[in-house]
Amino acid sequence: MEKFLYILKHSFIAVKEYKVRTFFSIIGIAFGVASLSIIVAAVEGSYQKAYQTVEVFGPESILIFGGSREEKGVRQRKKTLTMYDIQILKREIPQISLIMPVLYVDNAKVYYKGKITTTKVYGVSTEFERAWNWYLIQGRMFNKEEERTKKNVCVIGLYIKETLFGNENPLGKMILVNRLPCTVIGVLSKRGTTPTGRNLDDRILMPYTTVMAKFNHDFIYINSIRIRFEKGSDVAYLVEKVRAVLRQNHRLKEGQADDFFILSPTQITRFLVNLTGTLILFLGLSSLISLTVGGFVLANLFLLSVHQRKKEIGIRRAVGGKRRDILIQFVFEAVVVSMVGAVVGFGIAVLGAELLTKIAQFPIKFSPVAFVFAVVVSILVGILSVISPSIKASKLNPIEAIRE
Repeated sequence: MEKFLYILKHSFIAVKEYKVRTFFSIIGIAFGVASLSIIVAAVEGSYQKAYQTVEVFGPESILIFGGSREEKGVRQRKKTLTMYDIQILKREIPQISLIMPVLYVDNAKVYYKGKITTTKVYGVSTEFERAWNWYLIQGRMFNKEEERTKKNVCVIGLYIKETLFGNENPLGKMILVNRLPCTVIGVLSKRGTTPTGRNLDDRILMPYTTVMAKFNHDFIYINSIRIRFEKGSDVAYLVEKVRAVLRQNHRLKEGQADDFFILSPTQITRFLVNLTGTLILFLGLSSLISLTVGGFVLANLFLLSVHQRKKEIGIRRAVGGKRRDILIQFVFEAVVVSMVGAVVGFGIAVLGAELLTKIAQFPIKFSPVAFVFAVVVSILVGILSVISPSIKASKLNPIEAIRE
């Protein structure tokens, strides 16, 4: 035990003595560890974000868009869904507990007392809150009578409230939405941004009947359909049932592509995981290169150290030091340097993650697992890098080393 402590003490002394070698070794390890730590944290953050998004979306819910998947990619969706589809789905699938039409009005100009902003108007039903688990913090949702009579009432998102009204109470105020006078009756609670960075609070809700009559001038076609199934339903099975009903209703022949797209919780999770794939691949290659470079730097610096410390090694061998002791000391030095590099690298990772979160709204979640993983990997890199120099040092002939 005494010998072990002696070797450990001299390892710290050597690390402190050779400052330039220690500095470059720490930097080489630190950048690799930083990239690796961000990867681990990004994976944990993306999965957590995926589960949160699915929870918000609704684990037993789906959203059906008009137009094919290909049209979604080029942002040219056609209106292929109708109010009649809603009636058929409600009749054919008894597991549906809620079904709601959704209409969009993009780039709507909103005016209030000289202030102007551009937003998206959503035509929804009175069941919006239950459909999305998204509730109001002020006022109320429009009622069935207002929906039936196509009233000019609206519920605004928190971003619209802050942009147009500031600290002023918006309830009962009149705003112009594409020059249509509309009375604000409610304010939605904060929902934040999507994984792709879209502001969910930048929106206005109106009765879908009002949007149909006064914006779209179309009482048949809708943009999408929101469905919630009964709790405990087999969503995968019901998605296929919904697809079959819609294909039959749209008279699509076998082999013909769907003219609609169904978004389910499974697809959301897959999308969010794939979204992190590119960044993780990039950071993975970066960390691999950094750790490899750091390992080579460490190995070469320790080889140089062996050459510089030949006399010291020779004297230690001459007074009874064993080859094993020399080997252990160099390994300990590498472990000390690697651990310091891991701590520095983890600090760089935390700062880098903050920047990444602010700029790209990317989900990052650091945990003890990320830190432990970084330390273990850095120590392994350090030990593997100094194996060869350590063996060379332990094999030095003490007489030749002292003479040289």
